[in-house]
Amino acid sequence: MPAALGAAVLVGGAVGAGVFRLVGSEPREHRSAAHGRAAQPRRPAAPKVDCHVRKCIALTFDDGPVAGTAKLLDILKAHEAHATFFVLGMQVANNVDILKREAAEGHEIGNHTFDHIKLVGAPRGKVEDELIRTQEAILQVTGTPPTVFRPTYGGTDKQLNEITKNMNLAQILWTVDTVDWKDRNTALVKKRVLAGAKPGHIVIMHDIRPTSVAAVPDILATLAKQGYAFVTISELYGGKLVAGERYPAFLGSPTAGPAPPM
Repeated sequence: MPAALGAAVLVGGAVGAGVFRLVGSEPREHRSAAHGRAAQPRRPAAPKVDCHVRKCIALTFDDGPVAGTAKLLDILKAHEAHATFFVLGMQVANNVDILKREAAEGHEIGNHTFDHIKLVGAPRGKVEDELIRTQEAILQVTGTPPTVFRPTYGGTDKQLNEITKNMNLAQILWTVDTVDWKDRNTALVKKRVLAGAKPGHIVIMHDIRPTSVAAVPDILATLAKQGYAFVTISELYGGKLVAGERYPAFLGSPTAGPAPPM
C-alpha cells in the first residue's frame, strides 16, 4: 500500500471543524466512504464575479504544478486574473511552494489523479487510490481538499460518477481544447483560445508546456479588451456545482450544466 494512503485526512465536516485520523489501515470497502465524509470542505466563498452579469471565461491548466508554473502565476497576477489548476498528486511533493502560492493568490485547486492514469475501465480500487491520494496531498499543503476534479483524457463512466459523488467532487470537462499537449505552438494555442472564447466557456491548457504559458499574456490582454472576466470554475458556476455531475454535459458543449443520467 502506498505510503501516501496512510496520511491523515479530515473527518467530520468543514476544514477546521473536524478531526484528523489515519485511513491507511482501513479496509478497502470503507476507505472511499470515509474519505467522502472527510472531503466535505467549506465551499468557496461567495463568487467575487457575478457571471450572470459579466462575460466570464474559465482558464484551466492541467498536469502541474511544475517549476514553470511560477511564471504563469506571475502573468495571472499581473492581469488580476484567476484560473483553476487541476493538479497531479505526484507533482505536489516537489512543488509545495508553488501549490501554496496558487491557493494563496485566489486560484482554484482541482484533482487530476495522482499518476494521470486512464480511469475508464480501471479497477475501482485503483480509481479510488488515484483520487484519494491526490485529495490528501493537496489537503496537506493547502489545508482544504478540492471540490473539483478533471478526469484524465476527459473520460468518465458510471463508476467514476459514483466515486466522485461519494468524494464530494464535481467533474469538470471543457469547451475549448487548445490541444497544446500535441501542438506546442504558442501562436496556435492563442489562436484556438481566442477563436473559441464565449461567455461561460472553459478552456483547457497545460502549465507544464512553456509554449502554452507564453500564450497567456496575449490571451488575457485580448479577452480583457473584449470585456471578459477570468474566473475559477466554482465562480463560473456561481458556487453551485453538484458532486458527481459533469460540467459541461459533454466535451465541446457550449452550454454549461450537469450531464444527463447515463
